[in-house]
Amino acid sequence: MKLLIASSLDEIKAEIQSQLAAVDIKGDQLTFVNTVDNFVKKLKTDAYNLIIADYAIEGADIWQLAKLINSSPLSAHALPLFLVEEACELEIPTQLAREHSFKVVSLNELGTTLTSAYHDNLSIGYERGRINPDKHTLLIIEDDEDAAHSAFHAIKDSYTIDIVRDGLSGYKLWESKRHDLVLLDLMLPIMNGDVVLSKIMAVDELQPVIIITGHDRAYNSKELLLNGASEYLCKPFSMSTLKTQCQTLLMRAKLIYQAHYTSTKLKTLTNLMWALDQALAQKNIDKAQRVMTAIKTLLPGKPSEDEQLNLTGLEF
Repeated sequence: MKLLIASSLDEIKAEIQSQLAAVDIKGDQLTFVNTVDNFVKKLKTDAYNLIIADYAIEGADIWQLAKLINSSPLSAHALPLFLVEEACELEIPTQLAREHSFKVVSLNELGTTLTSAYHDNLSIGYERGRINPDKHTLLIIEDDEDAAHSAFHAIKDSYTIDIVRDGLSGYKLWESKRHDLVLLDLMLPIMNGDVVLSKIMAVDELQPVIIITGHDRAYNSKELLLNGASEYLCKPFSMSTLKTQCQTLLMRAKLIYQAHYTSTKLKTLTNLMWALDQALAQKNIDKAQRVMTAIKTLLPGKPSEDEQLNLTGLEF
């Protein structure tokens, strides 16, 4: 297996090498690049099987890199892309990563994840090409077998679906897989749906959840919607209504996650700028350099030559 690694962080590069060596992927199988131009040149050689990336290299962040790989000029050379979780100051929303066709993996799982992905590609007939986003993942937590069966068959072509019959098992499965959308019945064995909702919201308040219930009570719907549910459907409902609600909520969730991610990024940059100001005031050059590296990671690329000339002439 040959890997193309887009990285500019020395400590991350060293840890990547260490983790991959543990699964017998040697140094001569790894090619490191730290600029977009070099990345494109190497990718076009078609000498690699998978891509590993930091959050940003010179010229692009992970979102731009994923877009570039799937663009028309490079789509014939496209490969599965993995972002190293520890290289990013921010949490990457699962749904946005799936939309951009890359996977987030922690360093300690990197070796096994890449080995599995490589063998999966071989087993289905390895080929390059534009990476289509995976189907959205959907979890149905419903103890009524007929209701779960009906929902599954109505939407199975559009989603990768898990079905769980009790609340506790449903919550545990969501916690491990973080599905894009949850269909949640209220009356469940072991753990009621309202408790499952509260536990999910405590972990991710943006998670889209559709409550499904046979009890049309205004009080219930108000409380559940105020406590984080995205929609409240009363049985019986048509399968076309369910399909429409799923599509609408996923589109809305994508926009909400994007806004939340942008807001978090700006807050992180604000905190880093404050830390830089403090480091400079204390004349702590080492700390200032570390903070500047973190800032550059979140703001990839550099001004054009014309912009640099204009900036050079600025007076502060």
